[in-house]
Amino acid sequence: MKQKPKKTKQRTTLIHSGRDKKYRQGAVNIPPYRASTVIFESLAEYRGWDREFRDFVYGRLGSPNSLALEEAYSELSGAYRSVATNSGMSAINIAASAFLNQGDHVLVTEGSYEPAGLFFTNHLAPFGVEVEFFSPIIGEGIAARLKPSTRVVYLEAPSTTTFEIHDIELLVRIVREKSSQMGTNITIVLDNTWAGPLFFRPLEHGIDVEVQAATKYIVGHSDAMLGIVACTKDSYKAVKASALFQGISAGPEECYLGLRGMRSMAVRMEQQFQNAMEIANWLDNHPTVKAVLYPPAPFSRYHDLWKKTFSGGGSLMGIILDKQYPEDALAHLFDHMELFAMGYSWGGYESLLIPTKLQKFRVSDVEYYDNTLLRLHAGLEDVADLIEDLKKGLARLKSG
Repeated sequence: MKQKPKKTKQRTTLIHSGRDKKYRQGAVNIPPYRASTVIFESLAEYRGWDREFRDFVYGRLGSPNSLALEEAYSELSGAYRSVATNSGMSAINIAASAFLNQGDHVLVTEGSYEPAGLFFTNHLAPFGVEVEFFSPIIGEGIAARLKPSTRVVYLEAPSTTTFEIHDIELLVRIVREKSSQMGTNITIVLDNTWAGPLFFRPLEHGIDVEVQAATKYIVGHSDAMLGIVACTKDSYKAVKASALFQGISAGPEECYLGLRGMRSMAVRMEQQFQNAMEIANWLDNHPTVKAVLYPPAPFSRYHDLWKKTFSGGGSLMGIILDKQYPEDALAHLFDHMELFAMGYSWGGYESLLIPTKLQKFRVSDVEYYDNTLLRLHAGLEDVADLIEDLKKGLARLKSG
């Protein structure tokens, strides 16, 4: 294969990045390198191995598969370097803990993935990190929450469950201005799993570290756990060191599946986005639905903020029903769905529908979410069939 052009469109980047011929050995997709020990050919090579982690020298430090995946994701996201991990949760761990020590203060959005919030409160707080949550739509009010001890601001866009969109440019500007006034350095971390680098590139908007649960859209087939942290030049070494000291790395099989899934990610995400938009519009007109929580839809409260920085959307949305339904009525809905399955995670080719709830640490605007909450992930089935399945399910809910 000829050398690929330096500048390509995203869909082309997805196909050709991370395919170094020294690792492929002629294969289209780099085969899994199952190795812990790597043999050096000379003492000089042993003494002089690359301490920038760009070569294959020891299994835990990276394999040809993880190096290729990191290279591809960095090019796709505009990152300086990336770090592949064994899950989205481990990606959150190394991204945040890289910049926090005893006595430091971290601000965490109440809209974050619940296990992420609990990681801060149940894991980091006992080590002496001061954890404070804030409303995902805090806006300029974040200035009053920043302290001389603040070292990390943790964002997620959109919020898990409730799908608010931060005014990201505003928050970044305020954090930078306030940290400059205090003479401190604050790292801004953002979980970008919902939109991925295809529809939003956080590092271009002043974010320092992007977290990606690659289990979702990058793998795309619900058959591997994987995470990626995309970094600026200033943040990379701290994040990589955090992964090394905690023994966190991505296995070659999982990276192989991530690279395989990445090649088709654009067409999958674009089709799933289209399906999600049609489903959201249909649900918005259904009498059993109080509100559809999907920022790309024009009826969303956060559509203007979404449009400000995003070019597309994920396939995940929230649904607030017209009242709080009892368990037996919900069983009528869920137990007889024909296409929508119940299961954790999302981002695969299959559609999912589950009951959900607000995060344990959520205190802002909770009254709006008093009714039954559902979470829907639009897969790659024909959207007319998906809507028909929902139509029958909501009819069963009302009859139950």
